[in-house]
Amino acid sequence: MYKTILMYADQFSGFERRLEVAAALAQEYGAHLIGTAASGGAQLDYIVYGVAALTPLLQFDYEPMRKAAQEQLRQFDGHCRRLGVASYETRFQDSHAADALILQSLYCDLIVTGQSDLSDPGLIWSTRLPGYLAMHSPRPLLVIPDGDGPVAVPGRSIVIGWNASPEASRAVAGAMPLLLRAQRVQIMVLNPHVGKQHGDEPGADLARYLLRHGIPVEVNCHDNVTESATTLCSRALNSGADLIVAGAYGRSRFHEWILGGTTHSLLSQSRVPLLLSH
Repeated sequence: MYKTILMYADQFSGFERRLEVAAALAQEYGAHLIGTAASGGAQLDYIVYGVAALTPLLQFDYEPMRKAAQEQLRQFDGHCRRLGVASYETRFQDSHAADALILQSLYCDLIVTGQSDLSDPGLIWSTRLPGYLAMHSPRPLLVIPDGDGPVAVPGRSIVIGWNASPEASRAVAGAMPLLLRAQRVQIMVLNPHVGKQHGDEPGADLARYLLRHGIPVEVNCHDNVTESATTLCSRALNSGADLIVAGAYGRSRFHEWILGGTTHSLLSQSRVPLLLSH
């Protein structure tokens, strides 16, 4: 069960949509909802003191950044009251958002964030927050895609992107509360005959594992897939799924920059909510 849900109270578009999903999940599971906001001051400290040896010490006013973060928490509080969230709190961190969320994720069951390339306001360099959290958080990350209007609480029809990896297995475990109440679950195995980790019947072992939990599943295998993320997103969308569960995979930053990666592609392409775990 999800009993503590963490959400970044950011200043970007789609905040209210993400909060509605987080609030609905908190009410459904009887969970405590935490909204956190960060000033970003710590990152600027690194820059200021890093150049201090070369130039006179810079004087930077962090107060506007702190006030902006605290204003977001006031909005979070107001929305939670309006939505009738039974148990919630706000937390302000005078640090980088990624650092604050990774620390707090140690004590939660699920993180809810947006899809965009988010960064703290006023920072000189940007952190791709959803991708960073997917790779470094010890808890599953629920990513709500950008868009206008309300979004339904995901998890009624779920597609699992399965490649028999530890990351995918952890994603399935992290999604178990959602899988247990899903009306339809599809296991999608792409290029099942590449490698030997699937066994003689790709997807069969995972299907039996889920059946023991009382979760009926369908197994679909697809060969000769060249763009895994694109195929997974399109087939999930066409099947009416409202959630994709997948493992998050990392490579060197240089390799990601030159070639891209499945996780990055999922985050940028998916119009369906994602649950990722590394």
